[in-house]
Amino acid sequence: MKRIFIYITTAAMALTATAQSPIESIMESVSTHNNSIKSVQQEVTAAQTELSAENCLENPTFEFEYLWAEKQVPGGNKYGFAIMQGFDFPTLYSGRRKLINAQNSLGNSQVKLARQEVLLATRELCIKIVYLNKQIKLVNEREKIAQSLVKLYNQRLEAGDANQLEVNKVEIERISQSTRLKMLLSERDAAIASLIAYNGGNTLPVNATTLSQYPIISMPASLEDAVSQWRETDATMQTLRNQQLMAESYSSVARQGWIPRFEIGYKQAYEVGDMFYGLAVGVSLPLFKTNNEVKTAKARALALTWQTEETQSQVTAEATQLYKETCALKAALADYELLMVQNNRTLLVKALESGQISLLEYMSDIAQLNKAEENRLLIEYQYHSKLSQLNRNNL
Repeated sequence: MKRIFIYITTAAMALTATAQSPIESIMESVSTHNNSIKSVQQEVTAAQTELSAENCLENPTFEFEYLWAEKQVPGGNKYGFAIMQGFDFPTLYSGRRKLINAQNSLGNSQVKLARQEVLLATRELCIKIVYLNKQIKLVNEREKIAQSLVKLYNQRLEAGDANQLEVNKVEIERISQSTRLKMLLSERDAAIASLIAYNGGNTLPVNATTLSQYPIISMPASLEDAVSQWRETDATMQTLRNQQLMAESYSSVARQGWIPRFEIGYKQAYEVGDMFYGLAVGVSLPLFKTNNEVKTAKARALALTWQTEETQSQVTAEATQLYKETCALKAALADYELLMVQNNRTLLVKALESGQISLLEYMSDIAQLNKAEENRLLIEYQYHSKLSQLNRNNL
């Protein structure tokens, strides 16, 4: 019996360890169904196929000629045919294979970049929905309290213990919270609709209205770690590096453009009552285009070098700024943690109902409490949003 219990416990722990969070489930679904990612994947496949096709032998050509003499001499007409196959110098095929490998690396980084952008936007939407759900829960509680106060003060008005002005104040508070709730629900519906669009129009794997926990994302240990990680793993930087490698491969292929192209084949001809058989060889001399192609490839490679250096500076600045903002928000959030353990709203309601404070004092204190709670929720949302952006290269 003890052994069975151990097996069950182990299995339960394994399932818990491998279980996905709701946000992870949504992101996995978007990764599968998003049309933008699919589009980039197909474009990359097309570019890879196109380069592979350029490195194949050209189609063989078939030529036929028939010539007739100006004077009708018996047997004076000529005819013949030839089958020719063109090919480049072998080093060009080797250079193009390197170009194809560079294109494959570039394609992988382009797909990674597209996937990262989509998944980052998806996670940002999920974080926003968690924030909205927390607000909706809070405003729901406020609305219920406001409704109970409206009922209480209407009863006091009938008993002569309150005046119409006080009833109007609590009624305004109820309307304010009810209106705020409707706006939040509408904003959440819009965010969920955007999430479904990212999912290719398919139903989400979880109910987004129940999202209540922000994703668990680790914070870099230091600013140096954050910057070095971005420099090494940033998808934009990887794409630019691969574009640079590809431009250098283009330049290498272009420099071999001066090598002549060849054609070789079989030829047969009939002339003056006799048949002729033999080989045909052709040479194409690249006299005009090669120099400009080399200049173009070199210019493109140099432009990408400068662009890569500029982007690296921007990546460093962005990582630094995000890390500092995230740390500042984390510190600010810690200052608001005291609100989580206090029950000020319930205490204020009890004090009002028991007559310890006036309605005016209650309205002033509750407005201050509402503002503090909203600030805490906003800072919490901004912290997790910045942390998500800081962690985007792990998507």
